[in-house]
Amino acid sequence: MRRGDVLVLTAAGEIDLSTTPDLSESLAGAIAQRPPTLVVDLTPTTFLACAGLSVLLAAHQLTGDRTRFAVVAGSRASWRPIHLTGVDRLLTVHRRLDDAVADAAPMVVRTVVADATILVTATGGARAGAAEALTEKLRQASELCRGVVLVDVSACTLPAVDVVGSVRAAFTRDGRDRGGIRVLNADEDLRKALEAAGIACCVPAGRGR
Repeated sequence: MRRGDVLVLTAAGEIDLSTTPDLSESLAGAIAQRPPTLVVDLTPTTFLACAGLSVLLAAHQLTGDRTRFAVVAGSRASWRPIHLTGVDRLLTVHRRLDDAVADAAPMVVRTVVADATILVTATGGARAGAAEALTEKLRQASELCRGVVLVDVSACTLPAVDVVGSVRAAFTRDGRDRGGIRVLNADEDLRKALEAAGIACCVPAGRGR
């Protein structure tokens, strides 16, 4: 299945020694197509053995630099072995397919000026240089704004540490916090990271949970 530039390969049922050859063959065929992004959706998987994890790691190596490789572990049966073995530190792993597809898109930062407020909206994925691009846009907004800068990252998949780093870099000068920043975000982990860094945040209307 294709979703834009993303090729999605769905694996269902039990993935063990008897079924990994089929998975390997399917992955080889998908990689041969050289899609910009290949996502393996393990959400329908009911059992994931170490042999299956090895196949995923091998596929990641085969994609090289020409194809981004990601895994969706939307079920306990798929997420638990990936997390317990530390594979989630070696591969890009998402809990939802929509997040994996969104992460494949290049990040876009838009700025809208309205009276004393500037809205900076970041959407898309965490490609190389994305954090630097966000920092630069925020720095420009901080120089222009005489009121409040609203930063909407609710549709951006940058890691929390990068969002926090970008905000701090843009709104701190000579070691002093310039203030005037509010981050719009509905992700609980990012909210905690922002609060720990002393950065004000709020949930966009209709997106709280």
